[in-house]
Amino acid sequence: MAVEFRQRSIGEYLQILKRSKWHILLPTIAVGVSVWYVVGKLPDMYESKSLLTLKPPTISSVIVKDMTEDDLSQRLQSMNQQILSRSTLEPMIDKYKLFERELASGMPKELVVEKMYKNIVVEPERGDDMKVSGFRLTYKDRTPEAARNVVSELAGKYVNQQINEAVEIADKTREFLDTELNNAKAALDAIEQQRLQIMMQNVDTLPESAGGLIAQLTGLRQREDTISKSKETLMVERGRLNDSIRVLNSQINMAESFGNRDAEDMIKIARVEDTPAYGQLVQKRADKLAELENLKKAFREKHPDVIKTQTEINKINDEIDELKKSSQKRVQDAANQGNKVTERQKKNIELEKMKAESQIASIEQQMVLRDDEMRQNAAQISQLEAKINTIPNVNLALEAINNQYMTAKSNFDELNKKRNDAQLQVTRESNAQGETIRVVDPANLPQSPINATKKPMFAGLGAAIGLAFGLFLAGIIEIPRLFKIQNIEDAKHYSGLPVLASVPPLLTRQEIAWQKRSYWLKVMAGIIIAFGSIPLLIILLQKARIFERFAA
Repeated sequence: MAVEFRQRSIGEYLQILKRSKWHILLPTIAVGVSVWYVVGKLPDMYESKSLLTLKPPTISSVIVKDMTEDDLSQRLQSMNQQILSRSTLEPMIDKYKLFERELASGMPKELVVEKMYKNIVVEPERGDDMKVSGFRLTYKDRTPEAARNVVSELAGKYVNQQINEAVEIADKTREFLDTELNNAKAALDAIEQQRLQIMMQNVDTLPESAGGLIAQLTGLRQREDTISKSKETLMVERGRLNDSIRVLNSQINMAESFGNRDAEDMIKIARVEDTPAYGQLVQKRADKLAELENLKKAFREKHPDVIKTQTEINKINDEIDELKKSSQKRVQDAANQGNKVTERQKKNIELEKMKAESQIASIEQQMVLRDDEMRQNAAQISQLEAKINTIPNVNLALEAINNQYMTAKSNFDELNKKRNDAQLQVTRESNAQGETIRVVDPANLPQSPINATKKPMFAGLGAAIGLAFGLFLAGIIEIPRLFKIQNIEDAKHYSGLPVLASVPPLLTRQEIAWQKRSYWLKVMAGIIIAFGSIPLLIILLQKARIFERFAA
């Protein structure tokens, strides 16, 4: 079962404090004396101040524009990097013999410069509009003269740095604009060269020549129509001549056909077989042949009647042959006469045909010439159409080049204007007519150290730290004892039983004497340890430079 912790009375707590007085007192004395000694050895620090404000330009910004829109707070950062750099602070350390104690002790120059940098404070001053209108420059040093000299020189450097930075910014801006202006001029010339090259390469297809090219194309198309109509006329004439040739060929065929038909008619008319004489001779020969056959049957072949009959038959055959020859001659004469007529007709027709064919050949030559003219005209039309079709592309290219040229020209003009403004800015800043920093309150010579009131406070703080450490030490020793039964009240509370009697410690005189000697020996040992730790604490505090930092 858990037992509630017994609450102590004020008297018991006072008894605990009395019992632990040496645990509390000795650390308080040791730490307090150490801090008092270290604080007492701290050097006096003097602080000098100077107020610097921003002076408006004597020439209006409307006439000569500023090269930068940064306010003073932004420019202060840049100036602080330059003015509070090691290259600026280190010569001042040598010039005004600053931090001689640290340099004599062997502290590196870099640490000395860093220590000086920490003693410099640049605090912006803001106006009613919350804009930085100036700044306060503060420096702390061991001597008032050194503090004043450093602040005075730093203030002068800020004033000069503002002018130098303004001139440098304007000068670099001008140099930058000069370079950009040259680049813009080169770009402008390059674009102009490209434009001239495009115009030279497309002399015949410039937008200005579109009207002339269209007029030429119209003329060529009219010529094409004229040639086409002339070709159509020739084709019609050729067709007519071909029709005429076909008619002449038909006439030739008809003449030949009529000639052959007349010859056949004459042959039919002049056939000997159809003549009565031929029929009589054939009948007569037939009768004689029959008579000859009968005679041969009766007589021999050398019979006079046979020979006579045979002679008559031969005579009849001769007459038939003579009749045939005569008929053939008449047919031949008639055919020759008909052929002569037909040939004359054919020759006349052939002459007409040759004349027509000659005209067709002439027409073919003319059509070949028209085809050549058409091809040449079509080639010229194709060239003109290609040129006319190229004009929009050339126009777009020229418009693109012109747009680039106008953009580059606008950029060039703007850079030229900015370059002139930068030149005016350089002149204004070089003559200190621009926005400048001026010293309103010069560096003062401090009369009293700023850490004079801090030393007693640091000494009291040291004693408080020692007291806290003593209380902590006493607590470490006494708190565990609170959880043990130490007296009759503890026995009653934790056992829950009444105490009938208590027996005090029964010690001999030697034991009592030994307790007293042991107590004072512990006290003396604590005193020796406390006072012996004072030099060690002093060394540690001096090495740590805690109070020196707070004092600064």
